Amino acid sequence: MKKIFALLLVLSMVLCMAACGAKSGSEELTSDIVTVESGETEESTEAPEESTEAAETTAEETTAVEETETETEEETTEAEKKPETKEEIVEYFNTAVNKVKTDATSATRNYSKISLAGSTTLPSALNGILRLLGGADKFLGDQLAKNSKGSETFTGSQIKNVYPVENESWASKLTAADVQTATCTEADGKYTITITTVPDGKSANIQHGQGHAPKAFNVVLPGVVNDNIPGVAASMVGTATMNYPSSKAVIVVDKETGHVLTANYDLYWTINFDKAGAILPFLTSDSWTIKY
Repeated sequence: MKKIFALLLVLSMVLCMAACGAKSGSEELTSDIVTVESGETEESTEAPEESTEAAETTAEETTAVEETETETEEETTEAEKKPETKEEIVEYFNTAVNKVKTDATSATRNYSKISLAGSTTLPSALNGILRLLGGADKFLGDQLAKNSKGSETFTGSQIKNVYPVENESWASKLTAADVQTATCTEADGKYTITITTVPDGKSANIQHGQGHAPKAFNVVLPGVVNDNIPGVAASMVGTATMNYPSSKAVIVVDKETGHVLTANYDLYWTINFDKAGAILPFLTSDSWTIKY
């Protein structure tokens, strides 16, 4: 019974932590040309030669200006080119979301919903107790629903503290190797970028900026879970490990400014208590609206 109670205690603490932790003229030549008339002296005939030289110089200057304008147009076109390859899309995604923390005046989290991302695996004795409450999945699902959050607006340093990645000066350090798929579509002067991460295996000590999902999502870290398990419970359930299945981020970016207008993050995360034979899969869905 002590083991069952300890696991129930851990589950209740996980629910609390889930609520708290997941979280870019030419000059005219007419006046300079001297018309040669019959009967003019040789001195008069030299003027057209000078005028010819001036015309050639002006033509060269005009050509140079045209070449410069062409180069500028090419540079502008290149800068506005829609990202196509995975590498280009990931780089664009990083630049856009990182600017949220430096340029945004407010970030509104429209909601933060926590739910089960599949069936739980629990010891049979614990399942027997939770069956009295409608079953483990229903019990946990109800508790998670109660801990979901509604709309809240953040400004200033609060944005850095809550927008992914929380409490970091950056919002993404993803590389192409961290990304399973990346797409970019264009409509009405906006890019919609969808990123899915490579799954992360189980770890007991992963940190922000490591692995794959922890580079761009508000992940629940295994250290946070383990630090909050009382010693007696830890001895019974063992050390918690975390793994992050493939997760998805979708951002809408204003093409002209490079500003993220909306962002939606679906983070999949699983707590594993191998010693107790417990597997708890979760999904945190966060929706953001950004202002500048």
